[in-house]
Amino acid sequence: MEKNTHRIVAKVPQEEIVFVDMIFKSFEGIAMLTVSKNDTGEIYLDVTEGTRDLVLEILRDLDNDFSVEIIKN
Repeated sequence: MEKNTHRIVAKVPQEEIVFVDMIFKSFEGIAMLTVSKNDTGEIYLDVTEGTRDLVLEILRDLDNDFSVEIIKN
């Protein structure tokens, strides 16, 4: 099991946060999503090196349906 985590920061429309959270919950264990209390629409995805590429691929795919800005990967 990998112990080191990395944080991906992304911005999505406020109304899509619950949907994005459900997507990552359905993939059990690939990312832990938290929401910024300071910046509307900003989400944090804590990932391992082994799941990082998959999480980025999912975010890029979601960008086809609504705006997803990857701020830090």
